[in-house]
Amino acid sequence: MRRTPARILLVATAVAAAVACLRPADAADVSDDEFKALLDQDTKIIAKATAAVGKASGKDKKVVEKNAGSGIKSSAIIIAGYANAHIDGKNPTADAKPAGDAKKIDLTKTFEGIVNKDVMDNFKKTSQYGTNIEDDIMANAQKAAAKPADVTLMAYRVLVMGEYSKTVVKAENAADKKKWVEYNDKMIKSATELAAAAKKKSSAADMQKVFATLNASCVACHDDFK
Repeated sequence: MRRTPARILLVATAVAAAVACLRPADAADVSDDEFKALLDQDTKIIAKATAAVGKASGKDKKVVEKNAGSGIKSSAIIIAGYANAHIDGKNPTADAKPAGDAKKIDLTKTFEGIVNKDVMDNFKKTSQYGTNIEDDIMANAQKAAAKPADVTLMAYRVLVMGEYSKTVVKAENAADKKKWVEYNDKMIKSATELAAAAKKKSSAADMQKVFATLNASCVACHDDFK
């Protein structure tokens, strides 16, 4: 059966609701406030996309529906990614609640049939129902200006994509799969360093260096696979 954005959104919403009252395992994980901030970003994208479809008419309607659908689907997939990562079940108070029995799920099986583009659409421009992260990474690689809190959220999104990219592979032969894994590992390493730098509130110069490293890993991968 075809997995529509609506069905994928339902899965993501269920995962997010299940972990809403759980706490992260340690300081390196997404905090409750960061989780809520990420969720707020994606729910705004979904609301914007849904409203656009409702207003669209005439010859532009199909184009709007296609773009909005891609944005909704990608946000839903990303929501499920960071919501799933937020599950730990170690908080006694939360564990006493219905959501306390939440367990991590295999998202690649749940979202069987997704491709790399489905995940990457979340990084597109806001006008394309994305978070604009791809452009933000490039801009900050030239001059770091983003606030540490915003940088942290950006890093977490990249890490979610990296987790999906371990199994959602855009490569057809052994040599390309090897390169894919290498590129993905470099991206995950850079995104982890970016999150750490943001947490430490590193200087703009240091932040720019990390952004530049992350951007370089993205560009190199795009050159071979985009």
